Amino acid sequence: MEKFRLKILTPEGTVMDKDVAGLYLRGAEGDLAVFAGHIPFVTPVKPGKCTVVSSDDKSADGFDDVEGMISEGMLRVTSKEVLLMVRSWE
Repeated sequence: MEKFRLKILTPEGTVMDKDVAGLYLRGAEGDLAVFAGHIPFVTPVKPGKCTVVSSDDKSADGFDDVEGMISEGMLRVTSKEVLLMVRSWE
């Protein structure tokens, strides 16, 4: 699986800045997933669970996922990177 650069930022600083295989979260219009090669867009995000798939290598639970709870914020997808700006990541 192709990877893309993901940056997750909060007012406190950078939570994540690395190449990942996928991102799942809740946008303004409902649940969404971002993978490498996604068309560019900008959308508000809603509070809830955010899952980052670090690789497509199978681990004990199926994937190498990082999960967190996010607050409201904005998601920007470009051809160079995906930027998730939220008030908090827990």
